[in-house]
Amino acid sequence: MLHATGCMYYYIYDTFLGDKKYEKTIDRIKTRLLDLEIQGKHERLTLLKSVDELINDEAKRGVKTVVVLGNDKTFLKVVNIIAKNKITLGLIPVGPGNNIAKCLGLPMEDAACEVIAARTIVKFDLGKVGEQYFFANLKINKNLDRLSVEKDNYKIVPQADCAEIEVNNFYFPNEKRKTESKMKKFSAQDNKVELVIRSKVNKRAWFSQKQPQPKIDTIIQGTDFKIKSFEYLPVTLDNYKIIKTPVVVEIEPKIFQVIVGKGRQKNIN
Repeated sequence: MLHATGCMYYYIYDTFLGDKKYEKTIDRIKTRLLDLEIQGKHERLTLLKSVDELINDEAKRGVKTVVVLGNDKTFLKVVNIIAKNKITLGLIPVGPGNNIAKCLGLPMEDAACEVIAARTIVKFDLGKVGEQYFFANLKINKNLDRLSVEKDNYKIVPQADCAEIEVNNFYFPNEKRKTESKMKKFSAQDNKVELVIRSKVNKRAWFSQKQPQPKIDTIIQGTDFKIKSFEYLPVTLDNYKIIKTPVVVEIEPKIFQVIVGKGRQKNIN
């Protein structure tokens, strides 16, 4: 865990924060940042601005910390470029969909400014596929009967009822899946990733209108996995970027620096 001061900050606002309903919230955040004397350049994302280009440019100018304002999606889509520039990432959660913030111990909106100012930094592992990093997971859920997964000298061939294959680095709760207690023990600080294979659940309770969620069938821990297929299959990194098989998934230990709060989950230290 690191503590540091005197760092240059760059604040990036996600596009959805342009909605009028967030105006007062953004004003409170800016005022609090000013009070805490952690000012920096502020920039709002638009469809014409690539977040990778923005961060690359500011890193060249000497920025050491990028703080994104938004939610889980905002956080995940900057992971790759933050890691490549070897700078620190902070998050001020605004709006819905902030499960990662909860795991990191970050309060909502202007309350998170004090966490940014305190600047407690934790280093996390990242998953890596080629030149692409991912923080949370890699997923494949189509044509699974056309692929295989190799670990060491073993080959894993999905069964007919396989619904999804995931390689997990950092687990944060999925609001749609309430039965993933086994995954709460996963850590993004143990130099390993977990292969999670889910199988289909065909039965639906007579009183429920909801489609049953896939259940966890197998969990295998390792440092790398090779995923091969008979055809190119879509692979989703962090629910954001899509690449194609074949892929080799590896772990890059302790290369991702993130500002965290005191209320972070127990397996983050």
